Amino acid sequence: MTLSRRDLLTASALLLAGPGFALRAAGREAATAGSNPIILCWNENPYGPSPAARAAASEAIADSCRYPDDELEPLVQALAVREGVSTDCIVTGTGSGELLRALGMLSARDGGEIVAAQPTYTELTRYAEGCGAKIHFVAVDGHLRHDLAAMHAAISPRTRAVYLCNPNNPTGTTLAAADIRAFVTSLPPSVTTIVDEAYMDFAVGADVGSVADLTHGERRVVVLRTFSKIHGMAGIRCGYAIARADVAKELAAARMTTPNIFAVRAARASLGDQAFLADCRRRILASRVRITTELARLKLPYAEPQGNFVFFDTGMPLRRFTELMRTRNILVGRRFAPYDNWCRITIGTEPEVDAFLSALPEVTGRA
Repeated sequence: MTLSRRDLLTASALLLAGPGFALRAAGREAATAGSNPIILCWNENPYGPSPAARAAASEAIADSCRYPDDELEPLVQALAVREGVSTDCIVTGTGSGELLRALGMLSARDGGEIVAAQPTYTELTRYAEGCGAKIHFVAVDGHLRHDLAAMHAAISPRTRAVYLCNPNNPTGTTLAAADIRAFVTSLPPSVTTIVDEAYMDFAVGADVGSVADLTHGERRVVVLRTFSKIHGMAGIRCGYAIARADVAKELAAARMTTPNIFAVRAARASLGDQAFLADCRRRILASRVRITTELARLKLPYAEPQGNFVFFDTGMPLRRFTELMRTRNILVGRRFAPYDNWCRITIGTEPEVDAFLSALPEVTGRA
């Protein structure tokens, strides 16, 4: 393995300076990007992978001629220890998106149906529709949360799965863990509950938390996690599912790929870089408060955010808001029907948030 002198010096400096330095450096880099737009539309973590993950990915270049098969098992073991389950309950994938698609395909067999909120993340539902599934979308409630009672009422004899994104994308709202547990218990035993916890690392509140413990029970439950958000590895593609061993075996058989050597090594390294992850979380949550404070001052309604983004009413057609922000070199989120005036804004670096908050009163005319 050979690293350039610059690679070694950069990695060493980041590691010695600590997580705060690495995050500040990332923020300065984004702020001095010249004419490059500020990208606040994809729910990415702008601070990127931890120094340890970056070093691991760099070192993997020399071994990229090798298949990563022998290295997958140590990652699975590390994830199993983290989640308190046996290794046969963990399924890795090239991002949790691949596993969502596999679950959609499995649920679509024999004309299966899926119940999901609207709006919500559509990776599973769009792929399942393409595989022949019928999707029963259930509108979120007045607080833009999953309406569990209405979702339960939408269950039919052909329902194969219920999809719960918690925190939900794009609304950012959450369901209490106790409510999810009660909901799962009330479902027919044949129905698989898919709980997407991609943004759980950004959630706060005593009643909000992972329901991975449900995978130990008799009900069919799959909990999904990703390295794309808090770990800042969206471009590397690594995710995993937690499920009962028999359910995990079904899911593993439906996968089309497994993580590459860069994802495997970076993920293992990132799991151990807790100081960086904690500081990253702190910064994103602080910026989230700044955004909601300004929205409240401008009297722009917003959903209670628990992810690394905020969903708010712009007070105008989203197309107009998007155009006005683009003239200020800021790219914001797309439309989520039926919320034609609402925008999902990703929480960027501190300088990026500064730019957005500076533009917001001007664009909305609420200075």
